[in-house]
Amino acid sequence: MTTLTKARSESQRERLDRLTAEVAALRQQLHAAQRLATVGTMTAMVSHELNNILTPIISYAQLARKNPSLADKAIARAAEGGQRATRICKAILGVSSESSGELTEENVSELVAEILSAMARDPAKDSITLNLLVPPDLTVRTRRAELQQVLLNLVINARESVLAKPLPRQIDIAAFRDDDRIHLTVADSGVGIAEENMEHIFQPFFTTKDGENGVTRGHGLGLAFCQQVVSSLDGEILVESKLGEGACFSVRLPL
Repeated sequence: MTTLTKARSESQRERLDRLTAEVAALRQQLHAAQRLATVGTMTAMVSHELNNILTPIISYAQLARKNPSLADKAIARAAEGGQRATRICKAILGVSSESSGELTEENVSELVAEILSAMARDPAKDSITLNLLVPPDLTVRTRRAELQQVLLNLVINARESVLAKPLPRQIDIAAFRDDDRIHLTVADSGVGIAEENMEHIFQPFFTTKDGENGVTRGHGLGLAFCQQVVSSLDGEILVESKLGEGACFSVRLPL
């Protein structure tokens, strides 16, 4: 190999290494943006719920000041509301936090509980029956924040789907283990996905969320993000659906 050829080869390797590093950095930025976008989607719902918590706290404080004999009871009720607001905020910070990049052993039931806390709103308030079929001792080796983002996206999508359809409304979150995998599923009784859209559902910028007057409500990045994260964990994400009858997303991760 001539000196010139060797120099060109080294230059190409350096260029490739630089491009690889830039792609990795862009992917990390995309993940961060998607985390914030997911939290942004919940903003109206969470703000409403926090307002429902804070308003009684103010009322209890005013009651205690006007009627000292009821102070103990008012303070206890206010403390309960404050603790619930704290749990919601803590859960939101947890699911929107930066991933360390390292795999850790995580309890699946706790992951699911935290994302439901982050969403703040009780599904029953929207006439949604939520069924949790997650063994309390089931664990998975994963990147906690990233897997929570995947599950949060799937639950938010399921909620939007069932709200777009008359009663009954049902969401099932389940998890189980077979010989070599952990299975996590989010199923809903919502509007479902048209057959012609099934092969595109995980493609970036593809969305079926059209609002009024043709205005798109979604950006088509949520499910693409989910697939990227699951693939990076050496897993796969699949979907089954029938238009008008709901959908079931299944995340399968290695042990």
